[in-house]
Amino acid sequence: MISQDDKKIQIIYVPGTFGHLLRWILDRFSPDCRFQHINDPWDENNRVHERPEKKLYNKKFIRSHQVRDEVGSKPDPDAEKIVITFNKDELLFVERCGFYRNPGYETEQGRHQNIISNSTNTVLSLFDLKQTVNSKMVAKEISKIQLHDHENHSWWNAMLQFISHPNHHHFTIDAFFNNELFVSQLEKVDKRFKLDLQIDKKIIESIVNRINQMYVVQTKNRAHEVLDAIKNKENVDCSQLDILEQAWIEVILEKQHDSLIFPYGTNWFENTDQINEFLDTYPSYLKHMNPRLPWYNNIKNPFYLTGKVDEPK
Repeated sequence: MISQDDKKIQIIYVPGTFGHLLRWILDRFSPDCRFQHINDPWDENNRVHERPEKKLYNKKFIRSHQVRDEVGSKPDPDAEKIVITFNKDELLFVERCGFYRNPGYETEQGRHQNIISNSTNTVLSLFDLKQTVNSKMVAKEISKIQLHDHENHSWWNAMLQFISHPNHHHFTIDAFFNNELFVSQLEKVDKRFKLDLQIDKKIIESIVNRINQMYVVQTKNRAHEVLDAIKNKENVDCSQLDILEQAWIEVILEKQHDSLIFPYGTNWFENTDQINEFLDTYPSYLKHMNPRLPWYNNIKNPFYLTGKVDEPK
């Protein structure tokens, strides 16, 4: 039988949501840490993936995404779990964390290419990709398809299972943006797993300050604010939204407005007045069942991703 002291503690997290960082922190604040001379966890890409002290890591602390990743990491059924959690309304932010922070996503071209290459063959077959492997338009459309049907995606369902599991320890993603909350969450981890952590508040403050300077965090609520402005008929600039924010807003509005379909492409709106004009004047002859919607009024959409009803065999 494995003793409590020998049992591994595995951090489960969605890609981009600071799982490597939390693993580094737990080790750094442990009394037997082998790199206590290092106070800065960041590599050149504002991540913790390529730190030189990796060879000194305590094997007690491990990490994994909620499903097996490309390098073979996967949830360990025998390890205790710390799950980096978030609310359902933070889905867009979580997606954007991966969009900006995953390895290979450092450039706009890389982000678009990875969205396309990581998509399923079923979705890819809908596009002619001979000359569009880095297409911003294709990447946005794939994102819309996924956001419309995220409830059926394996990564989302797997993460919800971890978040809802009563025996796992939950570490809110909001802790990474607030010094006091971060310390409080670490103290709860310390108490739960009896780690005897030696929490350095100066290191925490430095980490939180660095995270809050990241573009994806600074724009965390931007799309929600734009959506609120649309609802309240307020005019705000929305020209700087990235393709995930655009896709998410379009998905919400397509679900709210019966048979209204935003056009394919990235020729987007400058402000919310233009969006409301689009919504208010959308002609009836363009309205039809949206092929991006897998379900329509709780009925399976026969036009889903085809635009036509399947012929009986």
